[in-house]
Amino acid sequence: MKQIARRTVRVFAILLLLATTANLIVSEMLHAQPSASERPAKKLIEYGWDVPYPDQVRKDIGTMEKMPFDGIIFRLREWNHAFDPRPWDEAQLKPQFDDLAAIEWETFTDNFLCLYAANNWNMDWFNDEQWENITANLRLSAKAAKIGHCVGIVFDPEPYGDNPWAYAGNNKEHSFAEVEAQVHKRGAQFMTAIQTELPDVRLLTFFHQSLFADLLEIPDIQERQKRLSQHPWALLSAFWNGVLEAAAPDARIIDGYEQAYYFTSDGSFFRAYHLMKQRSLTLVPPELRKKHAVNFQAGMALYMDQVLALRQPPEKYLSTYLSPQERLRWFEHNVYYAMTTSDEYVWCYSERMSWWQDKVPEGAEAAIHSAREKIAKGQHLGFDIGDLIAAGNKKMNEASKANKPKQEE
Repeated sequence: MKQIARRTVRVFAILLLLATTANLIVSEMLHAQPSASERPAKKLIEYGWDVPYPDQVRKDIGTMEKMPFDGIIFRLREWNHAFDPRPWDEAQLKPQFDDLAAIEWETFTDNFLCLYAANNWNMDWFNDEQWENITANLRLSAKAAKIGHCVGIVFDPEPYGDNPWAYAGNNKEHSFAEVEAQVHKRGAQFMTAIQTELPDVRLLTFFHQSLFADLLEIPDIQERQKRLSQHPWALLSAFWNGVLEAAAPDARIIDGYEQAYYFTSDGSFFRAYHLMKQRSLTLVPPELRKKHAVNFQAGMALYMDQVLALRQPPEKYLSTYLSPQERLRWFEHNVYYAMTTSDEYVWCYSERMSWWQDKVPEGAEAAIHSAREKIAKGQHLGFDIGDLIAAGNKKMNEASKANKPKQEE
């Protein structure tokens, strides 16, 4: 009996030692690498009318990286339209490839090449020959992004030219359902082409399914489809579903939510997040919703001209009726809540100013630093802008009434 007891004690001792060793190994593993459940760090990306080309970035990157961003959106010279059916010559792109390879990135960790959607060459969704060229061009775009150590591609679907997203026009011989199916197919080809070089691509777009917010609560599917077919962006939804279907496991599709340009309250940011992540599922096929939960991210946008009184004509815009300090508080507020409510990326857009030419409104950079520091420390913003927005709107309304010509009696 004593021998059995001693053996039992030894067995328990060995089991305890093994358990302790296993715990130590697991603990070391957990400390050696980040947990898979950790959220990605928030990143602020610059974009605007001052968008540079690769040679400019190569030349000025040292100065550019002094700005309060985590990356930039830039573009290839000439070859930057996603739906260009003309075959691109890689030899002609080589000088830009060389510039991309020579950029010495340091603090700008998340950079994107930009593609535009303007249909300036009569792209036809049903023309296979055109789409062979388009997908080949997209592979070159992705190759350029890879050479430049970019994390991904920005796709601006706004039609600065002929609109590729309208159902009416060139598609009259096909039903809306037929055209949607074809555009879905092209969306998948678009994503597949990009992923040949960037399998874990970050695809940041300025408009996504959230663009159709007014259609999402229509319960009758036929009525919703009818309304969608009449929308100027009718085909964009099908395109994004095709992109999602083709997305690789580590790829991310980011709704940059350009509508956030005009937000004046924290609640607007939270409602937009819910719209992107939940309400927009109305337009995502049921078989793609699990994939949507993995591959899709909600982003946010900032529009400096709107908030800092740079838009023209000034009398039309709220920021004109605020003091310079109030504008900066509004800007800091929007930076803070845009980054709080994004899954990872916020893009900061500007027109009548330039970060790269030292033409930035006084206090704007400090406002960004202040908002980012508070987020990094887990602090509240510390102020509310409701009263100043209300007072500014009141002044704007009064000015509008005063400037209206008096009606003849």
